[in-house]
Amino acid sequence: MDIKFPPQAPEYIGEEPALMFLALVDDRGIECKISAEALEDHFGASSRREDDLQRAFENNRAVIEGAAEQLLTSVGCKPVILRSGYFRFSGGGTAAGIDSRHARMSKRERAAEAGNRRETDAQGGE
Repeated sequence: MDIKFPPQAPEYIGEEPALMFLALVDDRGIECKISAEALEDHFGASSRREDDLQRAFENNRAVIEGAAEQLLTSVGCKPVILRSGYFRFSGGGTAAGIDSRHARMSKRERAAEAGNRRETDAQGGE
């Protein structure tokens, strides 16, 4: 199975929200999607706005396409959706520069951890 990814920017799908990008599997176009939640939780998107999701995708394109390639290989020539749980539980496909523990945490968990650090710092640290 020969899998390639054209260099075009992914398409924003506001009703999901997600980004859709194509894979060429043996020269046949197969739809791949990555959820906004996955881009926020694991690839640094600061919101679900299109420009934030596009930026996170472009900054992590190789990792995201690698994850899509793994799924396409395992399911065959069928559309795939990369959700946050895939990255959290697969242990692979974390964004460059983010340690694996941080990448597995949800955006909410990271915010709570940051709040706890600020509170500890305000109390004189530990």
